Amino acid sequence: MILFWVAASLLASASAGLIIYRASRAAARAAGPGEDPTLVVYRRQLAEVEDLAGLGLISPEESRSTRTEAARRLLSAADAAEKPADGGANGRLAVLIIAIVAPLIALGIYIVVGSPGTPDQPFGRRLAVWRKQDPGQLDAQRMVAVLQAITDEKPGDPTPLTYLAEAEAASGDTFSAERNLQKALKLAPKKAELWMLYGQMVASDQPGDVLPDEARKAFQTAVTLAPQAMEPRYFLARDQIATGHVDQGLAGWKALRADLTSSDPRAQGLEQEILLVERDHALPPGERTTGPGGQGGEAAQQAGDQKAFIRAMVSRLAARLEANPNDPAGWARLVRSYSVLGDNSARDAALARARSLFKDRPGDLSPIEAAAR
Repeated sequence: MILFWVAASLLASASAGLIIYRASRAAARAAGPGEDPTLVVYRRQLAEVEDLAGLGLISPEESRSTRTEAARRLLSAADAAEKPADGGANGRLAVLIIAIVAPLIALGIYIVVGSPGTPDQPFGRRLAVWRKQDPGQLDAQRMVAVLQAITDEKPGDPTPLTYLAEAEAASGDTFSAERNLQKALKLAPKKAELWMLYGQMVASDQPGDVLPDEARKAFQTAVTLAPQAMEPRYFLARDQIATGHVDQGLAGWKALRADLTSSDPRAQGLEQEILLVERDHALPPGERTTGPGGQGGEAAQQAGDQKAFIRAMVSRLAARLEANPNDPAGWARLVRSYSVLGDNSARDAALARARSLFKDRPGDLSPIEAAAR
């Protein structure tokens, strides 16, 4: 876009200069000595005096005095004609300079303050104020703006993009959240947690037990990068059961159960899910089933088991953060998980802990605050 305005300014200057130059040349020709009617009259009078003297119609004394007076008037008229011509030339030169310089000045001003890439000045001032504020006082939209500015400052860093995506998801803009996570994945394609987060975001856009293809691929990539990761293995096995590959899904769940210790809080919930699927050879329809008989109760039990398994995974994340608290992305996931589970007291406690840890690091605290909304 800037190249267009540069070219337009140069063409405008060149056109103005050419027009004024040609006009000044035409004016100079029109203002020549032979074109001034006063000079023509005095020259004619002088020629007539010479003719009369040559024919002997006037005396030599009268011829001399008349010739002298005519010559004096001719010289005076010539001097008077030259002065405006000089002034006109200077005026035309000034106009020519202004016509050439004005577009160039306008171009310079545009480059400084009018470029499309230059932020709006009032918004820039507001953004500077928001960046100095406590992230807990910012709403989701302002937090997204702050994180967007940080992302623009660090275009090659996937961490700000991840924070921005989480804040956008918290504000309800899942399209932008997924797009920014895709950018983060291009920068860090070997990071399993990013693939897991991306799979969760894509899956949350579609109800039901069957995963969207994109979410399935994201979970598969996460397992490839981190074979012991529990969350993607669990959801992939559940997806296999939902799509009719019950034996494969059960095998995946059983392998996952074998990797859990007996004291792991996730083990019991997973065992209950395995028993239900082995009996029904399918996933119960969940809370959507409202028909008569015991099916609704079993579905509620299965849904409770699934929630218990997810809660156990969240508890494990909380324990890991207690051991290694310097993980802003982990705290954001923990706060968001508690919000999804509806455990507001645990969410608030985790948020308070994160605020105490990152009170001097607003850039790290912002996505955690966004996850709580």
